Amino acid sequence: MTSRDDTVALSLARLRQSGWLPAGTLPLAQAEDRAAQAGRQVALVGGEDGTPTLAVLTWRGAEPAESTSPPRLARRALSRKATKTLVVAYALLADPQASRTDVTQAWVLDAIRLLTSRDGESWAIPALRQELPQAGLLAPHNEGWAPGPVMQAWDMPTREVMAHAARQLWEHPTWSGTRLG
Repeated sequence: MTSRDDTVALSLARLRQSGWLPAGTLPLAQAEDRAAQAGRQVALVGGEDGTPTLAVLTWRGAEPAESTSPPRLARRALSRKATKTLVVAYALLADPQASRTDVTQAWVLDAIRLLTSRDGESWAIPALRQELPQAGLLAPHNEGWAPGPVMQAWDMPTREVMAHAARQLWEHPTWSGTRLG
């Protein structure tokens, strides 16, 4: 194994672990060859509107067969409160009646107040500013956050879980108040 092979293997390991890498840090041609050997491919996302181009690891061709167990989000490094914040932010972004490309901190906090009648500042703000961007789930955009590279590369089961959670929030009696933001 040469040092170039080591570099490619290390880059793919980092890509697999983090879910995304800046495209400029990856030896793209060699990484694509190595990923193809494992039935995967390196896809480039972003790059428009001044956002950096990112490399994500996806399945080559059709995704693997769906699991027979109910879909669940992988339990990784997100805290319970960050997960709640993510679901609210995703519901705001995905709301078909609001047509948003990004969300602000104020919108997320207002939605939490409307849904729970409680103030979520102590836990939602750290999640929005630190945990979710560090996990690649949200990315700074204008004065708020847009879907991050990991969210953009979610597989179908994860999208279905999040869509289900969002639908539950949209059906909440106070949700219509979030569409004013």
